[in-house]
Amino acid sequence: MSPPLSRRQLLSRSSAVGTVALAGCLGVVTGNEDQRCAPGYRDVGDAFTKRSIVNYLRYASLTVPQSVSLGGTLIARLTNESADSLTTFGKSRYMIQQLGPDGKWRNSIGVAEEHEWSSSHRILAPGEELQWEMRLRANEFSGPYQRCTTHGPATYRFIYWGFSEHDAGIALAAPFEIVE
Repeated sequence: MSPPLSRRQLLSRSSAVGTVALAGCLGVVTGNEDQRCAPGYRDVGDAFTKRSIVNYLRYASLTVPQSVSLGGTLIARLTNESADSLTTFGKSRYMIQQLGPDGKWRNSIGVAEEHEWSSSHRILAPGEELQWEMRLRANEFSGPYQRCTTHGPATYRFIYWGFSEHDAGIALAAPFEIVE
């Protein structure tokens, strides 16, 4: 059995524990929390990571503003640029990713754990568009999504991965900045 702790040892150890706990709380306040989804939500990763993510398609365009103010509204538009109809899986198949300091893109939103992707189609006529409008805050996303990280000043990209038929392996991305 070890000898009892002295008052100095006890204060030193409890101070270290308090510092670690406070650092975790400050991470949430300052926006540096771990990239984890809330209970009941999961990362979407597997649903589209096997797709080729491109910035340009000859038959469809994806536009977002160059920058969005912190707490502001993001408006993204997917437009059928071809003379033919474009078959999609509708609006729910999108993702927002943040560019990390290591140069890798990381998902910043997730879906409910029990969510299943619909296989229903939405056909866009030539010139027709899908539009998303959302504030980059918790609980303010279109479809089944929830924010998994704080959206602070950084580089992001909006990705649409709902192409069907011959383009099921493609995702279209458009970058934007969140600024203060």
